[in-house]
Amino acid sequence: MIAISLGIVAALCWGLHDMTAKRFADEAGPWRMAFWVMVVGAVLILPIVVWRGTLWMAQPQGLIIAGVMGLFYAGAIGSLFKAFSLAPVSVVGPFTAGYPALAVFWHIANGFWPSSIEWLALGLAVTGALVVARMGPPDGGLNKVRREDMSLLIAMCAMACICFASTIILGQWGAQAIGQYETTFVSRFPGALALAPLALQNTRRMHRIGRFAWGGIALMALLDVVAVSAVNASGLFPGSDYAAMGISLYGGTSVLLAMLFLKEKVSTGQWLGIAMVIAGVALLGWPK
Repeated sequence: MIAISLGIVAALCWGLHDMTAKRFADEAGPWRMAFWVMVVGAVLILPIVVWRGTLWMAQPQGLIIAGVMGLFYAGAIGSLFKAFSLAPVSVVGPFTAGYPALAVFWHIANGFWPSSIEWLALGLAVTGALVVARMGPPDGGLNKVRREDMSLLIAMCAMACICFASTIILGQWGAQAIGQYETTFVSRFPGALALAPLALQNTRRMHRIGRFAWGGIALMALLDVVAVSAVNASGLFPGSDYAAMGISLYGGTSVLLAMLFLKEKVSTGQWLGIAMVIAGVALLGWPK
């Protein structure tokens, strides 16, 4: 199913995106990094928007949807990057991986009803993400988070979940109204504007962004526009409700990449959780 495949593409991109964010969050500052990801992302996708040439004929309603999506997305990546400055990827990734379930529940409230197999798949994916978050090794995972940072970490993860879920829904609406790439492009500007005051605070307190950090920001911006455009595009295909389920792979992907490239430890329990997530996504994509 195309919608699920697009969700999986987004999950893989966001997994790589989060690994890079963790690497540079402390150096660049979470809010400053989020701001520049939005700005650089707009520059990267601009040639596609100009080549397509449809944005200039867009209806105001579609532009408004894309603008509101940008505000939610600013809250999503800003709070996500802040969470990465407080905890390992193996904690933040799974904790924030619950947002696809919120998007699915929205679709259920609007008439979508999964089959028994799909309910099982969603349950496996979400439960697996929670298992990954909770079953970290004794010298890793939640045990590496300072007690005084725990409340802020939970708040940032909860904000990221709510904002990401809202972004999925609004992005699909925006794609239907003005196009998937155009929605991604327009959303960058209100998002950057919302992040600017917090980015300035980071700038005043921190050193200049280094060359390697700029490279990381450019990579994140590229992965970000691919992921967001993929999710937006899922709204143009039958079964768009399933895209959010495909994104459930994101939590397990983040942990695996953190283990491979950031040398974060993965426990036996976390491997079990990753297997549950993969099984859930595989069930969703199984031919009906």
